[in-house]
Amino acid sequence: MNRESRLEFIRSLPLADIHRHFDGSIRPRTLWELSEKYYSAVPGLDFEQFRHYLQWDEEQDSTLLDYLDKFHVPLQYTQFYDNIRRISYELAEDAYKDGVRLLELRMNPLIHRRAGLTTRQVIAATRKGLGNFAAEHPDFQVGIIVIAMRNHGGNMARLLLREVIGEKEEYHDGIGVIGFDIAGHEAPFPPVLFTDAYALADAMGLKKTAHAGESEGPERIWEALDNLGPHRIGHGTSAGRDPELIKRLAADGVYVEVCLSSNLQTGAVAKLSEHPLPKFLEAGVKVALCTDNPTVSSTSLAREYALAMETFGFSEDDIRQLAKMSCAGTFLADGCRCAYGE
Repeated sequence: MNRESRLEFIRSLPLADIHRHFDGSIRPRTLWELSEKYYSAVPGLDFEQFRHYLQWDEEQDSTLLDYLDKFHVPLQYTQFYDNIRRISYELAEDAYKDGVRLLELRMNPLIHRRAGLTTRQVIAATRKGLGNFAAEHPDFQVGIIVIAMRNHGGNMARLLLREVIGEKEEYHDGIGVIGFDIAGHEAPFPPVLFTDAYALADAMGLKKTAHAGESEGPERIWEALDNLGPHRIGHGTSAGRDPELIKRLAADGVYVEVCLSSNLQTGAVAKLSEHPLPKFLEAGVKVALCTDNPTVSSTSLAREYALAMETFGFSEDDIRQLAKMSCAGTFLADGCRCAYGE
């Protein structure tokens, strides 16, 4: 089976992407259009040169810092209600065209408030765009996961949660905030700093995930499990080095949100063939295959599944089971309706 045949097969499945970031998934053409409408984010470039500031360049980029640099330009245009609404609609449209029927979009509202929007207005604009698309496609499910940035600290995480309580899914006809996450530089900001924030998320009835073990070792995942009680772990690649941690993840039924291209680009794994995805599956760890940042990584969910087939020799049945498992890991109150009958 060649790459195109694999992609055609994969896109025929109802896919779920439960780890996709808002600001890392914006169409380059949309950002280029906004750059010409408002002001030039990086003066003197044509479109192809502009793309370098948004997407991973294998010849010039090599580190996690290079990866994170790709988020600076989009933020100049995600400070306005209509832009956020438009981008959210287009994100859903792009995901749907790729075969995604269940999408969990995560964002940190605070970084989109520099032009005066409130946290609730940022979430409302996101809900509006996603909701407009979902109204046109009844087979599409979507929810929002709110991210607190580690470097903002535990107090800001709690304040953020209090600001979004009125945006919960149950209050907005099925599209709203469904979960809570922490992301950002792991080393100086251990999970224990966010214990109270995760307790508040529990009290609010939100599901919990946490970026952990991407740039740091398995000890960060242990700390997250022990202090935060997450239902899912974002990335979690370093767990592959700790057999006892793998057993813990399997025993507790904690999902690992795997993002192959992103993990390779940020250096979480040195080679794709060394990714612990097969090890997780063999040990009974629940896994969701996700994109992380489709624009930054120049990928799509179908391509991530194709990478899994090509790298690890997964069969079509393996891919069906992985797609079903990914869908079952959703935080949506309605669960997985992606044609799997669950």
